[in-house]
Amino acid sequence: MPQFAEYVPLAHGVEDSAVVVRHAGPDDAAAIVAVDATRQPRAASHLDWVSAQLARADAFHVVAHCGETVVGATAVKVWPAPSDAPAGWYVSGITVVPGWRRRRIGDRMLALELADVDRLGEPTWSLVNARNGASLDLHARHGFAEVARAATFAGITFSGGTGVLLRREACAG
Repeated sequence: MPQFAEYVPLAHGVEDSAVVVRHAGPDDAAAIVAVDATRQPRAASHLDWVSAQLARADAFHVVAHCGETVVGATAVKVWPAPSDAPAGWYVSGITVVPGWRRRRIGDRMLALELADVDRLGEPTWSLVNARNGASLDLHARHGFAEVARAATFAGITFSGGTGVLLRREACAG
């Protein structure tokens, strides 16, 4: 089961200026796998999957690092229309290594990938577990609004029983 950041509504952290947020490239695959493993165990084949995802033309991948250490990763990518959610650009797995949370890393990574989608003039969607208050707050700060709640969306079953479908309109820039 994924481990969510402890939810402290008024604690937003302080930006760590030593952390650099940038677009990810093929050389970041192993580091992204390591970040993903802090969320839940991953099979050895996960490296091949991440490498394939980094090669997609319909995705933007972002990492955060301090020196040579990658401490966060996320992506926004096109999902085809599942039966219970619209097709479009979806935020995928905002993950910050636990010891690096509360430094505005997730906030900065999300801002960079949303800027990429904004340039396309497209809305951005996200699916968040209703128990993940920190992620819901993060999305709200970036203009996401709740569209629906359900036990499953796009084949994803949410621990605790409820997922939240969020939408954000593109910002003119």
